[in-house]
Amino acid sequence: MAKRGKILRDANAGPGLLMVEGRQYPFSLEGVWKSEVPPRPGLPVDVDFDSTGKISGIIAVPESQLAKEQTEAALKAAREHGGKLFGQIVAKVGMTDLVAGVLLLISWTFLTAASMQAPFGGKLEFTFWQVLGLLNASNLLEVMERNGHPSAGIYGFFAFVGLAGPFVCQFWKDKRAYLGGVAPLVFMIIVGIMVRSSLSSAMGGGAAGPYGDLQKQASDEMMKAVSLGLGTYLSLLISLYFAGVGTKKYLAAKASDVQTYQQAPKMAA
Repeated sequence: MAKRGKILRDANAGPGLLMVEGRQYPFSLEGVWKSEVPPRPGLPVDVDFDSTGKISGIIAVPESQLAKEQTEAALKAAREHGGKLFGQIVAKVGMTDLVAGVLLLISWTFLTAASMQAPFGGKLEFTFWQVLGLLNASNLLEVMERNGHPSAGIYGFFAFVGLAGPFVCQFWKDKRAYLGGVAPLVFMIIVGIMVRSSLSSAMGGGAAGPYGDLQKQASDEMMKAVSLGLGTYLSLLISLYFAGVGTKKYLAAKASDVQTYQQAPKMAA
């Protein structure tokens, strides 16, 4: 039976000494040392014992084996800690809200929110996050034509604020915190209005004079060329869910406060 041990004293000047499971065992090199590496203090070894409990073989543990074991131990600890942490998050937030939040993040960053048939041929597709980058760009049409991916800038910050809105009630114990559930929906509506306004401005919408009607027609044609994608519909659906749940909880908490206030005089009497 092999057990892991450690060399305490080498065998250069007499019997060596090793420790296994808190017990010390003397050893000699002849007949038991099975490795080419000489024993040295601190060296990890695998020690074989015979049926009588005497040492029958000692093998130095390679550094590669130690590194592998340490990596496996670290991964196991990380999985256990991660599983425990995930369980705590689920218990606090709720699986439904957690899944909805993850789906909303995926919808904003990976799924197509809008596509546009370009006049020069081809089709441009943008995620919601890329749309925020377009809003943050100085020249909207130029970025769209190049199919660039500018930084979302301050709009990205507001996106994370909106994404965190439905979970504020987990940390702020006030009934108004439930209204954070409407944050993603409000943010998406504001972004939609801003995108429409930016496209209209880029095409010279609202201009007066003989070319006003022509510019308005060009702006309308551009808006017709824009179509919403799966990312927008899924994001809106999840945002409506958060808004509905948050509003319902807020109204319930407010009604509970009113009921408590009304019952206070009766209890005092």
